[in-house]
Amino acid sequence: MFLGKKQIDIDLAEKIIKKNKIPILTQYEPWKKLFNEGVNKEIKVFAKELDDILKRKKELERELIKLQNQKPKKMAKIIYISNELNTNKNQAAEVELDKLKKEMEEINDNIDSIFEELEVIPKLIEEKNLDLLKATVKYSYDDMNKGESRLSEIQEVIAKLRKELTLLREEKEQIEEKVNYIYNFLHSLLGYKDMEKLDNKLLK
Repeated sequence: MFLGKKQIDIDLAEKIIKKNKIPILTQYEPWKKLFNEGVNKEIKVFAKELDDILKRKKELERELIKLQNQKPKKMAKIIYISNELNTNKNQAAEVELDKLKKEMEEINDNIDSIFEELEVIPKLIEEKNLDLLKATVKYSYDDMNKGESRLSEIQEVIAKLRKELTLLREEKEQIEEKVNYIYNFLHSLLGYKDMEKLDNKLLK
């Protein structure tokens, strides 16, 4: 497999993400396994920015639940104080009612603000995920190219070692053949008993 050594510039459009249903990368286990550590600065920056947006989304959702839970309690108090004011003309109740109404307006304003921010967050997540995807693909191809280059170097070393091994095997066979030939020559010339004596004395 040859990937080329020049830097690869890949333009990934939004439709590619939608078409392939790209997950949120920082929450995707295969991505985390490959790119959580030992990656370049660009990936780290995009990953952090994406995680910050996701963190903000959770904070807003928690705050929204909190405010929505406050509304019924606040409304119940407003109804109670309104009845108290209408029935007893209690001036203190009027002050309390104004305070509660302002608090309710503040809650509603905060809820509206949260909904507005939550409305744009999916788009922000998609855009930042796309940035991270581009950086990931670019880094991946650069890394694979480096791997391919290193594999070529290793293949050259292996080929050289194989050649050396072949030469060593041939030399080994030649030496073994020569040793056996000499031994057989001496054995036929001197006989078994004398060869055995010489073996014990001279062979190392």
